[in-house]
Amino acid sequence: MRGYAAVSVLAFHACMLSWEIIATGMAPVIVFFVLSGFLLARSLDRDPDPVTFVRHRLFRLLPAAIATVLLLTLAYQSFGFYLGFLPSFDPVNIVLNALLIKSDINGAMWSLTVECVAVPVILISHALLSRHGTMPVWFLVVVLVALSLWGPYVHLLGGFTNLAPLYAFVVGLLLQSGGIALGRASPSQSLLQSPWATFVASAAFVVMVIVAVRKQTAVTIAFETLCASALIWLAAFDPGKLAVLRPLDLEIARFYGRISYSFYLLHLIGLTIAARLLPLDQQPVIRAAILFLAALLITTPAAWLMWRFVEMPFIGLGRRRMVTKGAWRRQLL
Repeated sequence: MRGYAAVSVLAFHACMLSWEIIATGMAPVIVFFVLSGFLLARSLDRDPDPVTFVRHRLFRLLPAAIATVLLLTLAYQSFGFYLGFLPSFDPVNIVLNALLIKSDINGAMWSLTVECVAVPVILISHALLSRHGTMPVWFLVVVLVALSLWGPYVHLLGGFTNLAPLYAFVVGLLLQSGGIALGRASPSQSLLQSPWATFVASAAFVVMVIVAVRKQTAVTIAFETLCASALIWLAAFDPGKLAVLRPLDLEIARFYGRISYSFYLLHLIGLTIAARLLPLDQQPVIRAAILFLAALLITTPAAWLMWRFVEMPFIGLGRRRMVTKGAWRRQLL
């Protein structure tokens, strides 16, 4: 699912560079957010220590983000290359972008700023869920949904950052909790065992596509969160692997899922290079298709290299630190 989301963000942005559209590629980002909440809830179920959780997030998010900002800084200083509007490349702004506090050097990184904001929200939500059940967590979702209608909250962090979909992380956490309860239910009680499962999955996909190509508002974001939740629920907990979800098991989808973070970070670079190399006189649809394919060919190997030589080594380093810490605790005991 991450693989499809990453590639579809590229497709949206290729269309944006080819003609005037009101869609911005928010829907795939919402899928990323719900998935992150879902998977991070599983991580907290295994180890609820907040220090370990935050350290894991730092090793997961920052190295590739820092590498991307440094790459763009080098490209600007060497070739005058930049994405979209010319940002400031002074040292302070470079550091702020590398630490995901700002995102004007690479606009796509606004969603990572939201993910950093989501870290304490997820920790609080998981603690509430563990101690008091789902009710207070659903109350938090209602509050965040209400805030998504309020402009000052949505644009609180400035720049490209949009806080409206922050609650999608909490919804993902609740999905994981619901999946645990689902595992305790009898098969006859489960929607997943009924013919409605295929209908729900198909309807969620269709509605997602419809709202994804519209102007993004609090309402469309809510629909995208709902559709993403339905698809993730069915993909994670369906014991029979619905035919409509089998494309998620394709090896090419899994490949792009593995490199999706680096692909997302680098896709605007691939698009910008492709746009500068291609002529401007094609029909908009043809230009968008060519831009998409060219950027896909440029971004994919670059994303694999970053995944292989930046993401994986630092994830491994974070895990080794956790193993070492665990061994040290056992020796003390």
